[in-house]
Order: sequence, then C-alpha cells, then structure tokens
Amino acid sequence: MIRVGDAMKSVIRGSDRRGGLLKARAAEVWEEVVGPDIAGHTVGMGVRAGELNVHVDSHAWATQLTLMSEELRDRINTALGESSVRSVRFTVSSAVSEARAQKNTEVQARRRYGGEVVEPVPLSDEETREIVEAAGEIDSDSVREAAIRARIRDKELKKGREMRSSTLGPSEGPRGAKTDGLP
Repeated sequence: MIRVGDAMKSVIRGSDRRGGLLKARAAEVWEEVVGPDIAGHTVGMGVRAGELNVHVDSHAWATQLTLMSEELRDRINTALGESSVRSVRFTVSSAVSEARAQKNTEVQARRRYGGEVVEPVPLSDEETREIVEAAGEIDSDSVREAAIRARIRDKELKKGREMRSSTLGPSEGPRGAKTDGLP
C-alpha cells in the first residue's frame, strides 16, 4: 500500500525535471528555518546544482552564516523532507542591504512619530490621470516624475486610511490615541 500523499510527491518530482519546485520550496522555507533575525538580513534565492544561494546584506553576516552553513543546510533539508541541498552559499547583495536600510528607516519613523500601519490602495486610472495632468506644468522631467510618484503614493495611503477607518471605525491607535481616519 502507498499513501496518496507519497504517490503525489513522486509524480510531482518526476515531472519537475528542471528542479523549479525545489528552488521555490527552498527559498520559501528559508525564512521559516532561520528565524526572523537572520531572515531580516538575508534572502533565500533558490537551489542550483544542489547549492542553496542566499543573498545577505553585509560581509559580516556572510562570514557568520558561512560558519553555520552545515547546520543551516541540515535544517533546510529537514524542512524540505529530502537531502537535496548539498551546500549553502552566501553572497553579499547591495539590493538586500538597501531593502534592509529602507525597512529600518520605516521602523524608526513609526517608532518616532507613531502612526498606524496602512496598506496603500491602488488608484483608479482616472485618479492617476488627474495627478499626471496636474504635474504637467512642471518643466523638469525628473522633478515631474518624482512629484507624480510622491502624489500617487500619498493618495494611495490616504485611500488605505479611509478604507481602514470605514471598515474598522474609530479605533485605538499607537499610545492609546484615537485614530478616526485622521493623519
């Protein structure tokens, strides 16, 4: 007797000749396996020829994680349920470093100024067109584009606040302050 789940895994592995499923699964479980502290400095990119590629935000983290690579490899393989990752390679990436810096800036701003976490709501084509038309009088292309991006982001966040306050109603915000949809 064969369990249905085992049979399905076998069929999926057999049809995944290029290893795309393994690449995706390894990158997906990376954060879960290493925890939030390490995940905050890294991005699991996927597996190629048995090597898990991980981008890190600094040389210090790359060095530290390289010392832990055998343990991390074992934990990844355990999470995957197979021994398909033979090694782990850490590469310093400016993109990870920049994303980390941006996130830190946002966290510090929230701590300093308080405020709720609001998901932006995309603008309609009409709203976007109005913003682009209003910025049409700006002579400098780079300044005009920056103004358009800033105005779109601002309006998306305002729509997010409005949507949140209309679905939740007045609620307690940071430090016990009322957040009645007001910035």
